[in-house]
Formats: sequence, C-alpha cells, structure tokens
Amino acid sequence: MDIGHVLFRVQGRIGQQDFWIGVLIILGAHFIGSTFLSFLMPLLWLALVWVGIAVYGKRLHDAGRSAWIHAIPWAIWLALFIVGTLFLVGAGIHGIFLGIDGNDPSASDVFSMIATGGIGLAVYGLSYLVWMVYTVWVGLLPSDEGENAYGSAPGGDGGTAANASAAAASAGPPLASEGTTTDDTPKS
Repeated sequence: MDIGHVLFRVQGRIGQQDFWIGVLIILGAHFIGSTFLSFLMPLLWLALVWVGIAVYGKRLHDAGRSAWIHAIPWAIWLALFIVGTLFLVGAGIHGIFLGIDGNDPSASDVFSMIATGGIGLAVYGLSYLVWMVYTVWVGLLPSDEGENAYGSAPGGDGGTAANASAAAASAGPPLASEGTTTDDTPKS
C-alpha cells in the first residue's frame, strides 16, 4: 500500500482495505487533533477534508462512480449544521430573554428552551449518522473488475509501480528463451 497515494492523491482507485485504513487514519487524526492539538484543529480540519476527498473519491472511482457523489453528504451535513445551529442559537436567545424580564421563568419556558436546544443537538447527531451510513456504503461498494474510466484495478495488472516491481521480483530468473542458454552464456 502506498500511503501517499491513498491519503493525498485524488486520481486513481483504491480497494476496500485501503479505504478502511484511510478512514481509520482520518478518525485517528481527528481524535488526536481534537484531544491534544485543539489549537491546530482548524488547519488539521482543512487537511483532513482533503484527505477525505482523496480516500472517499478513489474508493468511489474503484466502484465506477464519480467522486462528485462525495459532495452529497457534505451538502447534507452543511444543511443540518445550519439548522442545528439555528436551534441552539434560538435556545440561547430564549434563555437570555428569560433572564432579562426579572421574573422567575415558568416551567414551560425552561422546558421550551431545553427542548429547542435538544432539537439542535439531535440535528447535529443526525449529521453524524449521515456520515456513518455514507462511509459504510462507500466501504462496501463492490469494485469494478479490471480497468474502468478511473484507471486500473488496485492490486491488479498494471495497478501501481509497486505492484509491477513486486510481480517482476516474484517472477524469478529469466528463462532460457529470454536471452540466455542453459549454461548461462549469452546467446549470439
């Protein structure tokens, strides 16, 4: 596996195993970044967006599909993020107005504020569910056999330079008909 190809190049194809390795690297980098390097998280997030496009796009290519499909869960995530944020901001504004009037808020006011915030959090959770379902779908797509519009099958004939050199190394010494005689003297 060429990790540079899997994580950073958007052209070509990768199989299921390389896809799941790429997803684990993305999740691990996100966890480490958000846990230990939170001050770098905006830059890391941008890098992980690129890595995600590369990993998911090549896996979609392997199944004969366009990498533009990857824009669909991003659009759904953005819409859900906006809706969830509006609910959370609404709950916050509601809470601010409860404290301004000087009266003790009623139970229904407090419940309304908590419910609005809860809906916002549920919408955020739905965006993560969309990504999980999409990731499993992409990871389980069947690969196109042989060559397709996006290149050779990963690990197949002509797939990568590493595969070609590995095949040549495992082929053994040249046969007598390939330019040497049985006594290892060159043919004239």
